[in-house]
Amino acid sequence: MNPLFKSILPLFVVATLFHSCDQEKEPIPSYLHIAKFTVSSNGTTQGLPTNEVVGAKVFVNGAELGNFELPVTIPVLAKGNCKVEVFPNVKENGISSEQKYYKVYQSFLDTLELREGRIDTIQPHTEYRSACTFDWIEDFEDQAVSLIQSGMDNTPDSIKVIPTNTPGVDQPFSGSNYCGLISLTQDSALIFERSTLNPFTVPNLGAAVYVELDIKTNIDVQIGIYSDNNVDIIQSPVMVVYNTNDVWKKIYVNLAPETGDLSAGTKIRVFFGTYKDKTVTGEKHIYLDNLKLVYLQ
Repeated sequence: MNPLFKSILPLFVVATLFHSCDQEKEPIPSYLHIAKFTVSSNGTTQGLPTNEVVGAKVFVNGAELGNFELPVTIPVLAKGNCKVEVFPNVKENGISSEQKYYKVYQSFLDTLELREGRIDTIQPHTEYRSACTFDWIEDFEDQAVSLIQSGMDNTPDSIKVIPTNTPGVDQPFSGSNYCGLISLTQDSALIFERSTLNPFTVPNLGAAVYVELDIKTNIDVQIGIYSDNNVDIIQSPVMVVYNTNDVWKKIYVNLAPETGDLSAGTKIRVFFGTYKDKTVTGEKHIYLDNLKLVYLQ
């Protein structure tokens, strides 16, 4: 073989490979823009639809694309007529890193004609699943309170109902005319605690059980349950809502770790409590609204 040909051959092979790679173009994705969720509810049987859906788990044609903060624009390699399913995520127990699908909400389904390079927008909507049970709704609209003194409470303080147009309430949502207010006096280091007036029997063995609430507080608040199996009454703290700096927050409290192992027929009460530290000066208050105990079997 001609020595010159032998030296040119490797260069020819390399050039051919580069040309072949050039022919294999990178796929051009379509784009999916997902806006923030809107939520609706039956006000009579489910209470107001106050919510804080912060993210979503997204599927296209059954394939999971991942979890995303909303709103978001994500690339999608699928094209043509595609089935898109979006699951609403919330901050479970108020923890930003614990964004999980809120099982009592329905997922959002849509079918889109996705095209390469084009952005398609989804405005997802959700509502409570029809199979949900609401054992307790306290919205204070009847100007009564379904919470009673409990535990080691030894304070003269109480929870009262006030109009939401009272200066200082500053609710960011509509549809509520009254809310609850706990004003703590500066007397001593005492314990303030209230629990639900009625006990409830909730399902166990993997059922989704949640407490929802809207809260504005300048003091830390403990939330948990009392369980009563007719032999023992056990207090189980679940989470602490830290000082919200007088901003209303929507909280989703997951009770399943506490209720899942309860024996059949065990009754629970939901409680809210705080320590009154006499070293902390200034007004201490807790605003509450739209309290719910909801579960899905």
